[in-house]
Amino acid sequence: MASVHTFQPPGLTVTLSLGHKYRGWYLLFAHAHPFLTTREVARLDAPAPRRARSRSRRRTAHSGWSPRPRFWFDPHARSGWEAESDSESETLLDLLLALDLHHQPLFAVVDHDFQQSRAPISTSKVEVLVPEHQLAHYCEGCGRWELAGDDALRWYMVRNSDALPGYLCPSCHTKDWLGARLLRSLHRILSYAIC
Repeated sequence: MASVHTFQPPGLTVTLSLGHKYRGWYLLFAHAHPFLTTREVARLDAPAPRRARSRSRRRTAHSGWSPRPRFWFDPHARSGWEAESDSESETLLDLLLALDLHHQPLFAVVDHDFQQSRAPISTSKVEVLVPEHQLAHYCEGCGRWELAGDDALRWYMVRNSDALPGYLCPSCHTKDWLGARLLRSLHRILSYAIC
């Protein structure tokens, strides 16, 4: 039984992990801290650029397919730890791709899109290299994230019909009844409408 994959960005003492809830991807603190109200550092995903959406419609079913999840990384996602300089600033994706060699890589960049506007924006599509069983799971019942290092209490997959599976923590899994399932489904449908 594997634990949640954790990592430390270069030059930082904080331990982080990666997870998803519903269709969103998040950078998380790997452990709960008493002075923080949430473990979420930043939401990482963004809607696909218009040109990328039209390109994906033209592709065949076999071109570019991978069993690993992929998403467009939000170029505006920030953690507050990115390096700033006068000439250019480091993005959160740059920071996460620059992990030390002793860390398992988190992402592979599989596509780019460049949007011309007042401030040109380069967006990257990434493939998640961390296996599903090593991601931090979000409980659809109580809204808590799985903690790193807690091997004894692995969470239960309750849904695998969407692109990303849904989970329940052990205590919510014991209380899982028809009413709770209906509420989770309604919450999931409403969260998709907002995304």
